[in-house]
Amino acid sequence: MREKEFKKLVVRSINSPKSINLKSYEWDSLVQLTLLLELEKIFPNKITAIKGLAEVNNYNKMKKILISKKILKND
Repeated sequence: MREKEFKKLVVRSINSPKSINLKSYEWDSLVQLTLLLELEKIFPNKITAIKGLAEVNNYNKMKKILISKKILKND
């Protein structure tokens, strides 16, 4: 998955009517669950196997983990 696609997925999961600065935004558990479920649909059995991903609550940390696991590619 490209970073651009991931960013769109995050924004869609946050579902906010106003513009969001993803670099400083910390999401709640509902957004976290939505993101994990959507990623698991795209990458079956890969997302749930990543330790610590369920506790991440911001874009930068999740992006860093997904890049390290070769799930996300920088644009």
